[in-house]
Amino acid sequence: MTINLDLLDEESVTEAINKVAEISKTNDVSWALVGGLAMAIYGGDCKTKNIASIADKLLPLENQGKLRQGGERYLIKTSKKEVAVDWIIRNDEFKAMFQDALSEAVLIDDIPVLTPECLVILKFIAGRFKDQEDAVFLLSKKGLVNREVIKEKIIKHFGLGAWSLAKHGYYRWFDLADGKTREDERNEKEGYIDS
Repeated sequence: MTINLDLLDEESVTEAINKVAEISKTNDVSWALVGGLAMAIYGGDCKTKNIASIADKLLPLENQGKLRQGGERYLIKTSKKEVAVDWIIRNDEFKAMFQDALSEAVLIDDIPVLTPECLVILKFIAGRFKDQEDAVFLLSKKGLVNREVIKEKIIKHFGLGAWSLAKHGYYRWFDLADGKTREDERNEKEGYIDS
């Protein structure tokens, strides 16, 4: 089956989210937005073709296909179109991290959304170029992301060794968000100036 995914309009998104919220509530399912819509809620651009959410259980909807990272895709019928909803449930080494992120989700306009810190970590796990752009955007917003919390969460879930391996990638994102490079920092420490 081929699903034609068009960019979503606000009316279709709102209607689909309301339906997902109602089905989730009826079936005692915890969920939270991730992906493009979560980014939009935090002020980023939203050019998305689907609604991406993490959850603790599947919904009683027709499965349109399994997701590579775990979970299923559903189609939610709205007045304008069918909206694809990616319902992510990790069953791998990242399961505990995703469950923790889900438990800390915040309500923004009555919609559960992952915290910015958890979004940055999940973007790191996903590892696509778009994820890096999204993470750098979140990190560049003054006061939005507590970078120390990212480190604490990585150590909590994966250990100090994992942080030691990942920290250089995170620091690179921090530098990009701050408009700095490691060379700039080294020059500052050694007293050099750029010419």
